[in-house]
Amino acid sequence: MPKSVSGPLVLLDACCLINLLASGRGEEILSSLPHRFATSRFVAVKEVPAQLDRLERLILLDVSSAEEMADFLRFSAILDEGEASICALAVNRKAVVASDDRKALRALSMETPRVPTLQTPELLYAWAHLAKPSRRAVMEVLRAVRDRGRFFPRRDAPRFAWWASFFR
Repeated sequence: MPKSVSGPLVLLDACCLINLLASGRGEEILSSLPHRFATSRFVAVKEVPAQLDRLERLILLDVSSAEEMADFLRFSAILDEGEASICALAVNRKAVVASDDRKALRALSMETPRVPTLQTPELLYAWAHLAKPSRRAVMEVLRAVRDRGRFFPRRDAPRFAWWASFFR
């Protein structure tokens, strides 16, 4: 059962979930942040199955209301179904979207600019500053995300300079 947290709801899309799982410390990272974390059932079943049981703090949400379904269909016209479900849920539940997908971030900012977004480097930066792991532990997490998750942030991504400083 997820630990009760009263912070903002953050909806993780498949790419952020894959990166958290690749880190080897996904549950530790989520537990250190003052947010409630969720993903859509679509992402959990179709895009990142089998491994999500390692993230106990993660809540699964369904696109269920008429408004969520309408937004899901609107976003599905420009995004894949996983990102569309996350965006529809975020719009209707006043949540933050965590995604590294450039197309999804662009579509979200154009369609509903009031929905805040986060990217993997911001989540890991927040973890590093709140949990205060050793520099070596942070480096191990970033390397694992790079190597196992096959992710390295774009130069224009938030916290890129912080991330890159570990690879100099």
